[in-house]
Amino acid sequence: MKGEPWKVLVVDDEPDVHAITSVIARDIVFLNRPVKIYSAYSEKEAKEILTSTPDMALAMIDVVMEKDSSGLELVQFIREEMNNNRIRLVIRTGQPGFAPPREIISKYDINDYREKAELSSSALFTLIVAKLREYNDFVILDKQRLLLSELGSLTSMFINFGPEVNIVNLVDEIFDSVSKILDVEIRTTHTVIDKEEYIRSKKTSWSSSAENTGDELSFSVRTSLNDYIKFNVHFSSILDESFEKILDVFISEFVTRVENDVISKDLVESLYKVVYIISEVTEARSLETGEHVRRVGTATKILAEDLGINDEELPLLEIAAMLHDVGKIGIPDSILLKPSRLSDEEFEIMKQHTSIGYNILSTVDHPLFKMASLVALYHHENWDGSGYPKGLKGEDIPLYARIVGLMDVYDALLSDRIYRPAWDEEAVLKYIKENTGKKFDPKIVEIFERNYDKIRTLYFLGF
Repeated sequence: MKGEPWKVLVVDDEPDVHAITSVIARDIVFLNRPVKIYSAYSEKEAKEILTSTPDMALAMIDVVMEKDSSGLELVQFIREEMNNNRIRLVIRTGQPGFAPPREIISKYDINDYREKAELSSSALFTLIVAKLREYNDFVILDKQRLLLSELGSLTSMFINFGPEVNIVNLVDEIFDSVSKILDVEIRTTHTVIDKEEYIRSKKTSWSSSAENTGDELSFSVRTSLNDYIKFNVHFSSILDESFEKILDVFISEFVTRVENDVISKDLVESLYKVVYIISEVTEARSLETGEHVRRVGTATKILAEDLGINDEELPLLEIAAMLHDVGKIGIPDSILLKPSRLSDEEFEIMKQHTSIGYNILSTVDHPLFKMASLVALYHHENWDGSGYPKGLKGEDIPLYARIVGLMDVYDALLSDRIYRPAWDEEAVLKYIKENTGKKFDPKIVEIFERNYDKIRTLYFLGF
């Protein structure tokens, strides 16, 4: 079954151009969707069609029609008056002397310029498919932005849960918002399950519907000490993989937040909150946000899960990662808050935060604090042995410290610091690539890259 057709507008005063384009378009099926041609023979007709059809994917516009400038005036109308930046615009002309100047092409985001004589049947076919692909990519990126923004705002709904919160209604509300943004029908169902079924179905999973016409998302939530619910979310169409990844991260975090807040007596959650407060106090002394340690903890957990770390250690590692800089509490403010480059002597003092953190955490005889003490001590060691405090090299550096070391650098570089502004994302990724095998374990970087969509989503959702 084919989907909704792509809408393509042909604006030209020559009937043959419409006829040829329509014939070629009959053979185009892109992403299981055919092409529907709309014809306009003047600038006025084109404006009327565009105004009534806002989801037009592509417009192929002749430059010279009623006036020598009709095509360019239509382009200006689309980009400025309609404020439509999604539609792909191709200028076609049989009169090369009327080709648009380069500054006009740049100003109005004209996506291609072709002389009619160079557009053979195969060239026109290729052009239409290429522009539909561009349009689809643009729409996906726009929806990703809207989805991230909406899900980010929805996080406030489940930051502080209480026993009176109706989880089923909350899930329905979340997917009502998702449905509007992705323009798909979504139906949620739920069943009460036992502990064994909960354990089997705890992780989010995606599958195709029985008729292969849509996606299905399944996940389970622990709503109290002994109560469990399994949700099945049915989408009316197959989602782009990027939307699946975004929703997967969001739902995983949603489930974690629900379970952590609803089961308030859970030991790990209690430790998490205490550790977060300790870490936040430590970060506050250096004027850094407490969200830094939360993000490093969660991102560390994502990489460790890919590495196959067992489920019992994962929550402990997440907490341990949040304590990586606890030793900064012993560094003088004159060094910690210095807005300029540290002197060699000051840097030697700053480096002591690793051993200070180790000495604080290693006094507690508990697996969590043993793990945290090693992370605090070794998270500044480098793969090539150039780090501190011990100058350890390669796999002599504890695995958990290697993971935290990478995520600490990634998050720190993306954040403003008292001594420098935040780097842009491209520069951070370039830095990590350049230092793979030097500062960072190549295997950990590989896993980081494999999970980058999750980590990036996590970062920009603000969890």
